[in-house]
Amino acid sequence: MATGVAEDAIGLIEADVREQIRRAGLDPLHEVEPTRQIVASVVSDYDVRSARAGLPRLQDLEAARKTVLDLVAGYGPLQPYLDDPEVEEIWINGPA
Repeated sequence: MATGVAEDAIGLIEADVREQIRRAGLDPLHEVEPTRQIVASVVSDYDVRSARAGLPRLQDLEAARKTVLDLVAGYGPLQPYLDDPEVEEIWINGPA
């Protein structure tokens, strides 16, 4: 999700997911399956709304679900590296 449009869409979806998680009283780090269900629902709802309301469109719904789940229940942009068995270490020098 490198384009500005996709980042805008992901930001809107992430905010909605975080609000629903807060309302449900979930801990996304420990209650991953209910969090995953909320993410899937919000991404699907967003896809329908974006077609009608002129919101930024998502090109890949599955990638959007994974990105948002990584943001709210994982380690955000580091999560793909943590999931990759080929990656042995991650060095962080400072904020980008």
